[in-house]
Amino acid sequence: MAEKEENLIKKVCKEYEITQTELAKRLEIPRGTIGRWVSNRNIPRGVTIALNLMLENKELKDKLVALKLFKEAIRALDDI
Repeated sequence: MAEKEENLIKKVCKEYEITQTELAKRLEIPRGTIGRWVSNRNIPRGVTIALNLMLENKELKDKLVALKLFKEAIRALDDI
């Protein structure tokens, strides 16, 4: 049996370590709207795109941090 896909709202909140209330503020929408989207999984297409872009942005920022650390490590080896 296939596992249920995690709700996109919950996934964004988890990745950004924010509450649904904080997400509502970032999206400039009422908190109750977020709650409805979580409970019925009926997220408007535009919001789905925005949330997926938020996740992609976070992933790219995390990769950039890792690359910067790698670059610093390489430079440190060059100094040896």
